[in-house]
Amino acid sequence: MVAPLPDPPYGDHRPPSWEAALALILGLSLAALAAWLLYQQADRQADARFRAQAHDLAAAIVERMENYEQILRGGVALMDAGGALVTRATWRTYVASLNVEERYPGIQGIGFAERVAPAEIAAHEITVRGEGFPDYRVQPDTPRDAYFPVVYLEPFSGRNLRAFGYDMFSEPVRRAAMERARDTGRTAASGRVRLVQETGVDEQAGFLIYLPVYDRALPLESVGDRRRAIRGFVYSPFRMSDLMDPLMTGQWQDYLDVHIHDGATADSATLLYDAPAEEAGTRQLVTAVDVFGRSWTVDVRATPGFEASVDQRAPVTVLVAGFLISVLLVAVTRSLLAERDRTAELRRIYDEAARARAEAEYANAAKSRFLAAASHDLRQPMQTLGIYLHLISEHAAAASMRRLVDGARAGFEAAQRMLTALMDTAALETGAAKPALRPIDLDAFLDRIARELHVEAEAKGLELRVHLDRLSIDSDPAMLERIVRNLLHNALKYTASGCILLACRPRQGGAVIKVQDTGPGIPPERLHLIFEDFYQVDNPERDRNKGLGLGLATVARLTRLLGYRIGVRSRPGRGAVFTVEIPAAARTGAEAMPERRIA
Repeated sequence: MVAPLPDPPYGDHRPPSWEAALALILGLSLAALAAWLLYQQADRQADARFRAQAHDLAAAIVERMENYEQILRGGVALMDAGGALVTRATWRTYVASLNVEERYPGIQGIGFAERVAPAEIAAHEITVRGEGFPDYRVQPDTPRDAYFPVVYLEPFSGRNLRAFGYDMFSEPVRRAAMERARDTGRTAASGRVRLVQETGVDEQAGFLIYLPVYDRALPLESVGDRRRAIRGFVYSPFRMSDLMDPLMTGQWQDYLDVHIHDGATADSATLLYDAPAEEAGTRQLVTAVDVFGRSWTVDVRATPGFEASVDQRAPVTVLVAGFLISVLLVAVTRSLLAERDRTAELRRIYDEAARARAEAEYANAAKSRFLAAASHDLRQPMQTLGIYLHLISEHAAAASMRRLVDGARAGFEAAQRMLTALMDTAALETGAAKPALRPIDLDAFLDRIARELHVEAEAKGLELRVHLDRLSIDSDPAMLERIVRNLLHNALKYTASGCILLACRPRQGGAVIKVQDTGPGIPPERLHLIFEDFYQVDNPERDRNKGLGLGLATVARLTRLLGYRIGVRSRPGRGAVFTVEIPAAARTGAEAMPERRIA
């Protein structure tokens, strides 16, 4: 131990001036360096926050468009089911039931454009005029090889009246999107257009999305088949500011200056949306999002409001504190020696804590190895016990004996399930499980699992739906199946009524698997606990008939082992959505498929 400094012989001892000056310079230098580092750290944190908000905005745009796509799919389903019986009144009733203006802000309307042959134009106009529209005509009236006039459009008022009878197929940008939708059978978005709904007041850039309606009595296998079978298009026009302004609320509105362009070129001809923000700052993130076959460039910049929200008080505080500390540094020189001893003691305590932590980690690893060995050794006695129970059940004549045997068998099966779960957990913890990757057709893979669980869902009175795009990935089939089955079993376990959705879609170059239920949901304060070992939201009494609580913990381990990311969103009373995000490196192909119900 360093001996304390002797007391000064003549009262207060003041160090020589050069020492005081050196101490002051050193203290101020360190304070300035610390302030600069804090400033850099605050700037990095602000940049990360800005990028997260920009990515969230891009994801919100895609999610909103996917929600609007579901409206069009409902319209196509109506046309497929009703055929020629779908009247203007039927269409009006369908659209009114959606409560579009309140639930889907930004959508200009929902319409149907009917295919009319050139030779049938006159008869078509007479028919529509007979419905109470004496001024109806197909426009423009220039001759062409195919006509798709707007015959239904709701709400049928205001700006939308200008689109009644307009043939969108006559305009090149709209026609390109309609042809893409017709040839692929998928939703297609147009490029930037001037909507016919515009009146010259408060004009906005616009675009449209289309879904084809086919004659289902005709084959639809090839592009040629789909061109011959096309009956028309269910579509929606959008005014871009009306679409985006309700989305740009809260911090997005205050902190982000957003510009959206159609395509990769950023100029006035491609500008779809320009947020009414202040002068942009220096932070910028440019990302591309796919909107039904069209690539939008989302250019996001930080506003002065964002920069003002960055907390820079810490660097200033450090500078002030550094100055004060530097002034007092000379007076506390003697105490530094005592502080050095204290530091040595703290280091000793820290070293002991580090050793204790290492010993705990070693003990945990030993526990996992013991658990794996013990579980393996218990498997044979458990199998033997199962055989004995089976033999006893065959010779149990009395009803009381059969009840006892049934109870013993139930306990045996519960113990066997727990043993299997413990063995799987031990294998994952000890690193014995290694992924064996091979190509998987993800849609067929998930469809098989859904069909196998259909009986269990039906027994509970639940509807099991699937929405699977054709996707090919490289993964370990057994591990991926375990992940999906655990998520589906979890949904079946907690859902008392309603439906369960199993879906897979491409996302950001990779793929995402989604399991959504209509169960009770998960309280926000418990979301961080559900992937821990032995935790169950509704089992505080630890009833082992409800399992060990290792299902979601196993999902978390398997996703980490495969390099995937597991996510969960839930609100009490609104169900839960679990997602497994597969990175782009694992995906080899994709094709969209419609949602269907397992039967």
